[in-house]
Amino acid sequence: MNNIKERAAYFKTNRIEALSDGVFAIVMTLLVIELSVPLVSKLKASVELGGMLLEMWPKFFAFAISFLVLGIFWFTHHSQFHFIKRSNGMFVWINILFLLSVALIPFSTALIGEYHIYSKLAVVFWGINGFLCLLMLNIIWWYASANKRLISKKAEPQNIKSFQISLIMSAAVFLPAIGLVFINPIISIAIFVISALYGVISNIFWGSAEKLQRLLK
Repeated sequence: MNNIKERAAYFKTNRIEALSDGVFAIVMTLLVIELSVPLVSKLKASVELGGMLLEMWPKFFAFAISFLVLGIFWFTHHSQFHFIKRSNGMFVWINILFLLSVALIPFSTALIGEYHIYSKLAVVFWGINGFLCLLMLNIIWWYASANKRLISKKAEPQNIKSFQISLIMSAAVFLPAIGLVFINPIISIAIFVISALYGVISNIFWGSAEKLQRLLK
């Protein structure tokens, strides 16, 4: 009877990972939709097309940053699931809420790509969207690792805490950046860009998920 209850309480994580990877793939693809080809007369294309493409630089910029940020979110989420060995109903819905915030990224990217520094609300919206994604990543790890609820029982408490701190610090960077929008949106965007670049570089030099897995054993 106990074995039956245990099977009912915990589920395999492969379906969650498959859904998450699918959502990330679709969301990262949707980002490019805003980069619509500028319409110009073919007779004037050699003269006007270059200028029109140049005018689109904010959209290209927003696309690139959002794509990198989504890559960081995916890397972190993927790394977490190297340690998460089982799941339950609550965890499934926490992950779905994370995917909800991820699915909003194309909209917030289109918003900041269109209005960028001319609208503080657009920058704030993008920042809050990114913060919510990071917040949900924190909640995913907190819930899974609390009392080793869903992660490997062999994981060292110190390493679990270290991973949690790194997640908290990542989310904390977005809060002052959002606040600085009301002083100077350019500063906020610069912080977002630096954070994205730092995240990519740290992922590369921190190592693969397999190294992280060895750390948490």
